[in-house]
Formats: sequence, C-alpha cells, structure tokens
Amino acid sequence: MRILPNAEGRVLSGLYFSNSIGAAAGALASTYLLLPWVGLPGTILSAGLLNIFIAIAIYPLSKVERETTVGSSAPDKTNGATGPLFVLLIAGLTGASSFVYEITWVRMLSLALGTTIHAFELMLASFIAGIAFGGLWLRSRADRLSSPLATAGWVQVWMGLAALASMFVYANSFEWVGWLMRVIVRSADGYGLYNVASGVISLLVMFPAAFFAGMTLPLLTLALLRQGHGEKAIGQVYAFNTLGAIAGVLLAVHVLLPLVGLKMALIVAAGIDLALGLVLLNKHQVKTKGLSSSFGRALAMSLVGVLCAVLFVHFDPLMLNSSVYRHGRTSLADSARILYFEDGKTATVAVYEVPNPNGVKGATRSIATNGKVDAGMSATVEDSPSTDESTMVLLAALPMSMKPRYERVGVIGFGSGLTTHTLLGSPRIGRVDTVEIEPAMVEGARHFGERVERAFNDPRSHIVIDDAKSYFSSSPARYDLIISEPSNPWMGGTASLFSKEFYAFVPRQLAENGLFVQWLQLYEIDPELVSSVLTGMLANFSDVHAYLANESDLVLVASPTGKVPMLGAGAFSDPLLRADLTRIGVKNLRDAQDSFVMDRKALVAYASQYRSRANSDYFPVLQLKAPEARFRQASVLDFGSFATAPWPVSRWLGTVPARPLNADVDGLPLDVVRKWQAARELRSILVGQRSSGEETQFATASDRLSAEILLGRSKACSLDENPEASAELIFSLAMETVPYLSASEQSNVWKHPVWLGCDINSPLVRDAIALVGAASQDDHQQVLEVGRRMLEGTDAKVMFGNSIASYYVVGAMQYATLATNRPEISREMRERYDPLLKPLVRNSSPLRLLSDMASSP
Repeated sequence: MRILPNAEGRVLSGLYFSNSIGAAAGALASTYLLLPWVGLPGTILSAGLLNIFIAIAIYPLSKVERETTVGSSAPDKTNGATGPLFVLLIAGLTGASSFVYEITWVRMLSLALGTTIHAFELMLASFIAGIAFGGLWLRSRADRLSSPLATAGWVQVWMGLAALASMFVYANSFEWVGWLMRVIVRSADGYGLYNVASGVISLLVMFPAAFFAGMTLPLLTLALLRQGHGEKAIGQVYAFNTLGAIAGVLLAVHVLLPLVGLKMALIVAAGIDLALGLVLLNKHQVKTKGLSSSFGRALAMSLVGVLCAVLFVHFDPLMLNSSVYRHGRTSLADSARILYFEDGKTATVAVYEVPNPNGVKGATRSIATNGKVDAGMSATVEDSPSTDESTMVLLAALPMSMKPRYERVGVIGFGSGLTTHTLLGSPRIGRVDTVEIEPAMVEGARHFGERVERAFNDPRSHIVIDDAKSYFSSSPARYDLIISEPSNPWMGGTASLFSKEFYAFVPRQLAENGLFVQWLQLYEIDPELVSSVLTGMLANFSDVHAYLANESDLVLVASPTGKVPMLGAGAFSDPLLRADLTRIGVKNLRDAQDSFVMDRKALVAYASQYRSRANSDYFPVLQLKAPEARFRQASVLDFGSFATAPWPVSRWLGTVPARPLNADVDGLPLDVVRKWQAARELRSILVGQRSSGEETQFATASDRLSAEILLGRSKACSLDENPEASAELIFSLAMETVPYLSASEQSNVWKHPVWLGCDINSPLVRDAIALVGAASQDDHQQVLEVGRRMLEGTDAKVMFGNSIASYYVVGAMQYATLATNRPEISREMRERYDPLLKPLVRNSSPLRLLSDMASSP
C-alpha cells in the first residue's frame, strides 16, 4: 500500500489471494510431492529455503516504499459510524464461524471420501482455494465500494446461505463417491483419478461459502483504513480473526460436535454469519422500509435458508456409515439397525446390527469410526463367532499363554472392548489401563452388552481418555504387557502407532521382561507396507514372533530383551478365558499353536524380500501409501501361504507338534486348520479307509480326484506309463498331506505306501516316492540325496519343466538345509537350481522366503 497508494482494497485483496492460493498449493505440494520425495525434514527445509528466497526477492522493494498516510481517500458514505472494536469483533466472530465450517466439513466429507491424509489435504486445499478466489474477485472491485461494511454485511449473509446449501450438496456426495468406486479401475492410476474427483467433490461442498469468506477480511480491513485507523488496523483485524479461528476450532470440537452433531454445528455457524450480516446491513446499508430494504431481504433469505436446512436436510445414519469409500455401496442394508450414533470430538462413531446373510441365524453387531468398521462380533454368544472375534480374543490370550502373570497391562485402542474383556477373564491380571482417544468409542462399545461387560464392570479395568503416546509418556508406571490395536494405518493419524519411533518408544514403557503385542491388518495393504512396519519393529525389539488370528489379521508379539516365550497352556487354566477361547475354536494348546506362522528369522527374511524404508514419523511411508493400497484392494497373502507351504516350516520354527488323527477340531478360521482336516481325508482315501467317489468335507474336489487317480493307476499298475504325470500326482498330494500329518501317520502313505500295488520301474516315479517318503519322516539327508539325483540326473529336464515337481523338490531340499543348519548347501543350490526354475516357481513367495532363511547364516 506504500508502493501503490490509494489502492488499499486492490492491494489487500490481491495479497489475500496470493497468500491463500499459495497456501492451497503448498498443502497439495507437501502431500503429493515433497513428503513422498524428501520426507518431513526435506519438506520443512524446502519451506525454509522458500522463505529465504522470498526475503531476498522482496528486499529491493523496501528501497522504494515510502511512509504515507493510508486509508483516508474514500470515507464510508453510509450512516452510522462504527468503532474499531465492533469491526474487530466481527472479524473474530466470522473467523470462528469459518473454522467451525472447516472442522464440520472435514468431518462430514471424511465419511464420504475416507479419513486419509490425501482426503484431508484435498479438503484443506479446497477450503483455502475458495478463500483465495474470493479475495481475487474482490480485488478489482474493492476500491469502488462506497461502503465496505455494507458489502461485508451481504457477504456474511451469502456466506451463511452458502454454508447451509453445502449440506444439500453433501447429501449427494455419497452417490457420487459410490459411482466413482464402481467405474474407476482399482489401480494406482485409478487412485490418482479418485483423488482428482475427491477434490472436485470437496470444492462443490466448500468452495461457495469459502469464496465469500475470502472477502471478509479485506473488506473489514479496508473499512478501518478508510476510518483513518492506519496500518495497525491490518494487524488488528488479522489478529482478531486468528483468535476467532482458534476459538472456532475449540467450539466445534469440544462443544458443538459432541452436543449437537455435524448438521446443527454447521447451522449454528451459518447462523452466526447470517446474524453478523444482518447487524452490518442494519447499521450501514442505506435505509428503506419493509421487506424491500436490503435488511428485510437479507432477513427473509436468512430465515428461509435456516428453515430449509433444519426441515429438509437429513443425514441418514445408514448412509453416513456405509463406508462408501471402501466398498462403493451408498448405504447399509435396509435391515440394518442403528443402536448408537454420535459425532464425537475426533470422529463419528456408530454401532449397528445387521442380520447375517444367506439365512444364517443371528446378526453381527459392529462399531464404526467415520464409517469404517473397527470391530464386529456376533450379537449374542449363541451365534457363531466373527473373524474379528478371533483377533480380539487372541490379542489377549496369546500373551496370557506365554507368562504366568501380568501385574499391569496397557491396551491402546478400546474398539469393541473385547480384548480388555478377555484379559480380565484371567485372575492372573492385576490391572488393565485401556487408552482411547475418542470418548464416543467407549460409550458406543457399551452396546455390546454382556459380550464386553468385564471391560466396564471389573474393578481392575481403568479406561483412560487420552492420546496413547501422551498418556504413556506422562505415566510413571511401567507395564508388563502393552497391546496395541489401533484402527487401520490408512486412517488419519493412526500410522504413527506403526512407526519406528513408536517402536523405539514402547520398550521404555515396558517393565523388565515385558512384552509388546501389535495388531496389523493384512487386507487393504501390500507386502511392502507390511515390510515397512516390520522393519521398524525388528530394529527395536530383540525378538518378534508372528501369529495369524485369521487369514487377514496378523498378531505380532515382541520382546525388547530376550526371546519371546513359546505358547503354553496357562490360558486354559482360567475358566473365563478358556470359555472365550473355546468360543473361537481354540480348545487346547495345540489349537492355539495353529496361529503361529513366523519367528524373527522368518520375519527378517520377509522384510528382506520386500525391501521398504521403515515407516517413520519423518518419512511416513504408511500414511502416504496405505490409502492407495486400500483403494487398490491390495492384500498380503504371504503369511497364510507360508503357514500352508508344502513343507512344515512354520511347525518347525514354532516347535509345533503334528496333531493326532483322532483330534476333535473346530479350530481358528485359518487355512492351515482346514488343510489338516483335508489331509486327514486324503490319507483315508490313500490307505483305503474311504470308498472311491465318496464326498469329502474339507479336501477339494481336485485333490480328492488326484488321490483317486493315483490309487486307480497304482491298482492298474500303470504308474510307469506316464512317469511325469504320476510324479506330479505324487508331489501334489504330498503338498497336501506331508506338512500336516505326523511321521507315524504317514508311514503307510509315503514311507511304505500301502496304496502301491505293483513294482515301479520308472526311476522318476521311484525317486518321487522315495523323496516324499523321506520328507514325511524328516529324513533330511535322504531328501537332499534323492533331490540331487532328480534335479541333476537324466530326468532333470522333466523336473524343471514341471512347475509342481520342481517347486516341491527344490523347496523340500531347502527345508532340509534349514532344518540341519547348512546354509552353504542352500546357497549352492540357489546358484545351481534357481536359474533353471520357471519364473512362476522361482518367484513363489513361500519358496523365496524359505530359501532366504535357509541360506542366511
């Protein structure tokens, strides 16, 4: 204004536009460019360098500016002089209302677009861009205004009406997002397109009201300048507006959202702007009587707008909790019953019940945060358990099976409360502190009733409403056990609980010989992201074991010093805890051992196989990439495939005994349990205990057919007619039986096969039976000898040309070197055999993982 005198309005509006559009661009650039490339330190450094560059660039301007009296060229020509304090209060109140809008819109759109860093930055950029373009529109008009305060009055009214109208736009956003999820290809490129569309939706909701918000500060500042208050008015207006914005955030988070919810919070904020506009118009507009006056028209419009918003806007909880950004459905089923719905301080929480599909008896009751289900379980104990129940129960039961007692336990994340409830089923627990940041989550969980009653009623249970890091940092107590089960890592703010800094922090909160338990999803995530979590954990804990609660939930148990204890039978000595375990199919120690999948050595090999930078607060790999993995519907199958690999690696790592044939098994919802049941059926076919053509319950139709074909060829003495096909049958059946049955139970199947009706003349078939027989008895030296003969003899070409045969034999040999601790032989085999394997076999995750383990010292 010193350089361009008599153009205060143009300068103020232009600077406001420039600053705001830069802020919008900076928000997008930091999230989509800088953070992925240079992390948080590089992003901050870039901002600092940019500020230095700006300082250098504007320094020459200081040489040409001159002192001048600003703001007396065009005095306000309307009635009613207005003191500066009144204008400053207007600036504060409109700042408060604007940030109530911002908080409310973000919370609303999170239900439609998802609670991710990308969605948040798009919303933020949309809001700031609206402010910027409001300033730009005013830039060429401000200096021609006869009364900036009268114009500000109309701007306030239009801003309030636009905010009310945004609710009508928002009500359609779920349909738009649902359509996007149905038509966009679930790929990395598709996620980019989804982000663009999310930005457009955010603009449609936020831009109109933000556009008018962008005019208020320049107008109010211009009014004070024209009244002769000088340049200090600029700082005063911005200071009051900033204070108002802070007050607006506190008002929204701590008062409006918890008390009146999203819809009424937005209406209250709009009411503030409408009232401010009416006050300004009444005081500064040219006076005329009746509804034809500006004040009368504005009042009528305001009343109609508020009335329409109150009467015609309805946020259907079935729509809000549809998780449309994940599944593409725009509403829960009509049969869903909402039991609890609350707009909390940090999230919208709902509990609802949906009848089980396909006529299955009972219903599933779920608790959701911002539409995303955090826990679901059967409504009553009479109904079959959900897969989530196995996860929540095992998070408590696995560590309870490792040590005799825990005096003090910390649980991060309340969820449904079932993990805390399960812990308190044991008298060997002294105290449980469950830390939850959102109070509505705890209140919602009460609707699970007796299923989680101990979490609320047991005197040993203490529920703490706080941020987990803040609470544990400030607590002088040390914990014998900490269980972390936050929401999914792509949810805003959650990824920091999977960072290497967090894993460095946790050991300091543990007592001597304490244990740490971490839940990690295997759905809506990819192997590299799982590796980013494991890399951070392995660097800060001396030992880590991995367990599968089901095929999509991983439980990591870690010890900062010493070894993670192996599972024991202690949990089954507590009647209440035993009942919780029995409900999910775990009746004894052997059932619990089915969950073991990897020890530290295997996890290190896995992290090496999928190399990734450790997730960090400074390089937030998980926060930036997990939303895309969710959109792509990525999943990690490696842990399940490793547990069911054709070689008993997991059993060997966990010293898990084979289950006897006569065991009564319900078991966890794991493929390894079904595979054991299938192996029992296949064995009965091969030893003649099951008639040909008899249906099997667990063995697949193709495996049953393979067993019957092998049996038929043997009886017809035709195994030699097609040696390659016969060997393939033998290896494919070995994959489904050898890892699951004991050596004695397999003796008459593979070592001394009772199904073999004739002498075998083909060396390939003889060697196939010999190798499988040796593998079934853990005769590792024999496996290596026969394997070398098959891969280096006259049948080598046939072996490497057959994917099933080469996969099984090479893997069996690598397992033999692992079990006998001969890494030099493993490395030699990799150099010799890997180039000859087909790419599909060579790149198989279980074989690569096994080979990495076997070849490492």
